Amino acid sequence: MTTRRGRRGAGTVFYEESRGRWVGQISYLDEAGRRQRPKVYGKTSGEAQEKLDELRAELKTTGAVAPKDITVGHVFDALLEHPPSKWKSPLTAQGNRTKIEHVRAALGKVKLARLTVGQVERFLDGLAAAGMATDTIERHRDLPRLAIRRAERDGKIGRNVAALSDPPTGTRRVSSAMTAGQARTLLACELNTFWRAYAVAGLMCGLRPGELLGLRWEDVDFDHGGIRVRKCLKSLPDKKTGKRVLVLDELKTPQSRRTIEMPRMVAAVLRDLRKDQARWKLKLGAAYDTRGMGIVFGDRAGAPRWPQDVREYFQLICKRSGIGDRWTPRELRHTFVSVLSESGVDIEQIADAVGHINSTITKTVYRHQIADKVTVAATAMDAIFGEASAS
Repeated sequence: MTTRRGRRGAGTVFYEESRGRWVGQISYLDEAGRRQRPKVYGKTSGEAQEKLDELRAELKTTGAVAPKDITVGHVFDALLEHPPSKWKSPLTAQGNRTKIEHVRAALGKVKLARLTVGQVERFLDGLAAAGMATDTIERHRDLPRLAIRRAERDGKIGRNVAALSDPPTGTRRVSSAMTAGQARTLLACELNTFWRAYAVAGLMCGLRPGELLGLRWEDVDFDHGGIRVRKCLKSLPDKKTGKRVLVLDELKTPQSRRTIEMPRMVAAVLRDLRKDQARWKLKLGAAYDTRGMGIVFGDRAGAPRWPQDVREYFQLICKRSGIGDRWTPRELRHTFVSVLSESGVDIEQIADAVGHINSTITKTVYRHQIADKVTVAATAMDAIFGEASAS
């Protein structure tokens, strides 16, 4: 026997003898016009009524009642089944799948409706304790935030606790510089036209990663052998959609605007890259460089490349070359400074080459790469007084 009680429009509470439990049920039409009748259960009518009140409050707030049996693992499955369009790079997709497995191992079995901000933050704290960098921790947080946002959009959850979480500060990795031998090993590796040009220009010109990816052909002067650094590539939120897009933006400081002499090897690899791009432009026609950016280090369609994709593949080619996979594109710039310093180039000249306001900044930022010796004075003394007095 089933007995019911309740008032019209407020849901109903009834005893279900077959289950031996009190049941609270509410009925409503979802966005598709389908009748939904979610239920809650309690040992007493009062417990069932309290849970029913929670359903009514959720319905009033969100316009839907989220299913209570969906887990964090389920929303990740949905995300992987229909990944965002910006995951088009196989490397990006694989990297995100790996991070999702980390989150899934810790939180995958948790019911989405019961997931708390504290659980998410404890997981992130564990990553920090394991020595992960701040950027890596934030990327681990972004994936459940994206997956739960989709569930929130589809009425499967009332709020996004991952978005409310506060990721901790992780370890701060100290950038290193390749030795001249490691740099030669990298360049001796079998690389395609793009990556050879990217590695050579990064090592020999000392541009920031954003400056390198934002370099335009109009700023490469083959006739006079110079490169004008005028723009950098940045990932910024679109004003209309809020989604991050790649744009050519102004440089970090006025001193960053500089013209550097182009080494002969850089000129050679850039000429090869320009020929390669000409072939792709001929093949794609109007579909090539649709934004008219004219950038040097774009993809095969002339579009800018996402920095994280470049970083991940750069680490892969470093690993293949035999120098290890810990290197990042920024460390090409560190290597540039280190090689110049070891070669005896004056710190003021290095500061000008990398676009710093003064040499103090260069010494601070690249303190691990600046040679810990001063040779100018000794060289001058030997030239003036000779070696006779030493005998």
